[in-house]
Amino acid sequence: MSHGIERILCCVGLRADSDYVLHRAVSLALATQAELHVLHAVKALPDEMANTLKVNIRDRDVLNTLMEQRIEQARVELEAKLDAFWQRHSQLHEVFGDRKISCTVLEGYPSSVISHFASRGKFDMIVVAANKRSFSASYAGKVTKGVIKRSKIPVVVVPKSS
Repeated sequence: MSHGIERILCCVGLRADSDYVLHRAVSLALATQAELHVLHAVKALPDEMANTLKVNIRDRDVLNTLMEQRIEQARVELEAKLDAFWQRHSQLHEVFGDRKISCTVLEGYPSSVISHFASRGKFDMIVVAANKRSFSASYAGKVTKGVIKRSKIPVVVVPKSS
């Protein structure tokens, strides 16, 4: 049975515990037999900091290497987070089987990066964390609200208690 959901984009941060959003995305991928892709958006350096680096590091190759290392470090952390998730959820990993989860790390303003990547990648659904401690203050954090505002596809907002 087709649910019209073939590709799911799960967006995770590296600081907070993202098990709950990963768990929901994996469950949705299993229920719909969809491909699952995990994305982490590294916030771009503020203009002042980027300009300071450009002024103080005149060798462009060195500067480019430093910027690439930021992305590579985030990629390593994302893969470690996913490995740790599977270790904590071994039963879910068994059910998921040998299906592949692809991972991407991009730099930029997170909500814009997520929305653009989702539309360019022809995803059918975005899964993001609410990133708020309680629903009494607000249902979603700044990045999540930005994704909802920009997205042309359904966004599933997962509260931490799910």
